[in-house]
Amino acid sequence: MKHAIFIYGTLLPGLRLEAEMHGARLLGPAHIAGRLIDVGLYPGLLQGDGQVTGEVYEVDDDHLARLDAVEGMVPGDRAESHYWREVVTVLSGPLQGQQVQTYLYNLPVDGCTSIPHGDYRRYIREVGRES
Repeated sequence: MKHAIFIYGTLLPGLRLEAEMHGARLLGPAHIAGRLIDVGLYPGLLQGDGQVTGEVYEVDDDHLARLDAVEGMVPGDRAESHYWREVVTVLSGPLQGQQVQTYLYNLPVDGCTSIPHGDYRRYIREVGRES
């Protein structure tokens, strides 16, 4: 089965975990509703009224299972998951209006820095951080 997945952080091309997306097919750039926070070496996506910038890829079942492992998602056990995969609606781009999956941050966010513009690539450039 094929799955459309929205990515917004270190899985993006040119960033630290891009190799995890090898074999995925780019469907296009996109924005979704939400807000980003800096949780250390990567961003976390939370529900919110802002917009988050990213890309949508098509992956198969095996690839999705690998991404779940990378994101620390324990299928069927949200309480034990670092991130949790949920369905969201694309707000803009070639897939506007379509539903895709993405990973929401699932741990406490006390002390995390907000990324107000919702663009992780831009944020790491602004703060001078390697991905």
